[in-house]
Amino acid sequence: MDILTVTYIVNFILLLIASYTDIKTKEIPHIVVILMLLINLPVGYYLFGLDAIISFFATLILCLILGIGMGGGDVKIFSALAPIFSYGGKILYVPIPILLLIGISAGIAALYPLTNILRKYWRSILPSVLGLCVFYGTLSYLLYRYHIPYASLILWLYVILSIFISRKIPWYREMISKLSYLVPLYLLGIYLLDREYFVKSNLLISFIVYVLELTLISLVIYALTGAEISVKKPISQLKEGDILRDIIYIKDGAAKVENAGLWKRFKIMVEMEMGKKGDYDRIILTDGDGLKEEDVKLLQRLHKEGKIPVEEVTLITTYPFVPFVLVGYVIVLILHYYLGIV
Repeated sequence: MDILTVTYIVNFILLLIASYTDIKTKEIPHIVVILMLLINLPVGYYLFGLDAIISFFATLILCLILGIGMGGGDVKIFSALAPIFSYGGKILYVPIPILLLIGISAGIAALYPLTNILRKYWRSILPSVLGLCVFYGTLSYLLYRYHIPYASLILWLYVILSIFISRKIPWYREMISKLSYLVPLYLLGIYLLDREYFVKSNLLISFIVYVLELTLISLVIYALTGAEISVKKPISQLKEGDILRDIIYIKDGAAKVENAGLWKRFKIMVEMEMGKKGDYDRIILTDGDGLKEEDVKLLQRLHKEGKIPVEEVTLITTYPFVPFVLVGYVIVLILHYYLGIV
C-alpha cells in the first residue's frame, strides 16, 4: 500500500475512536485531532506541496464562516482531513472531496432527527399521508378529466396546508386519517373507471411516490411545528452548549419561560437580529451553538432567587456529529478508490 492509503486507514481508525467518544460523552478528544494534524499535514505537504497547507486553512476558514451547526471539534476534523484530499480539484481552495464530505455529513445529520420523528409519530403521519394521497389522487383525476389549468399547483398548496392544519386540529387529522381506509377502493375504482388513465399515469407507482413525498414533507412540517425530540432538564444542571427548545424572556429581574417550536424560535431570532426585543430587557434564545456560560449563570442565579416559575426547561436533543462524518468519509473513499469519481 502507498503512503496515502495507509494515511486514509489511520484516519479512519482515529475517526472511529472520535465517533465512539462523541456518542458516549458528546466530546471529541483533543488528542485525536492533534494526531490527525500531526499525520495529515506532513503527509499532505510531502505528496501535494503547498496545496495541502492552503487547503487546510481554506477549509478551516470556510467551516468557521458557514458554521453549518458544527461544533469546534467538527470544524477541526474537517480541516485536519483537508491536506490528504488535496490531490484534485478545488473550489475556493477547498478540496472537492472535503466539500462532498461536509455535504454528506450535514445531509445525514439533517435526516437523522427526521427518522426519530417518524419513529415517534408514524401512527399519526402515515394514516394522514395515505388519506391525503387518496384525496389528492381523486381530485387530480377529476381535474384531468375536466382540463382545469394550474389545478395541480393549487392541490399541492392545499395538501401542504392540510398537513399544518392536521398537526394542530385533532378532528381534522382524524377525518383525513379515515380516508386511508379507502386506498384499495381508490386504486381499484380508478382502474375500473378509466383503465387508460390508470396505465398512462402509471397510477400505482405514482401513488407510492406521492406517499413518500408527503411523508418527507410531513416530517419537515412536524419538525417546524415543534416535534423535535426533546428532554426536560433541571435549571440547576444546565451547562454551556445546551440547546433550549424554550424561549426565556427576562424583564425587571424576573423570567418567563415559553415552550416554542422551531418556527417560533426562528421568528424571534429574526426579530432579535433586527433589534426588536419588545418590552423585555433580555431574551435568551439558543441557536446551534447552545447556551453561553453567562446565560447558564444568569438562569441558575434567577432560579436560586425564585424568579423563574419552573424547575426544569426543555432542551432539544442533540446528536453526535462525528459518526456522520465517519460515514461520509467512507463514502468519499469508496467514490475515490472504487468509482474514481473524486
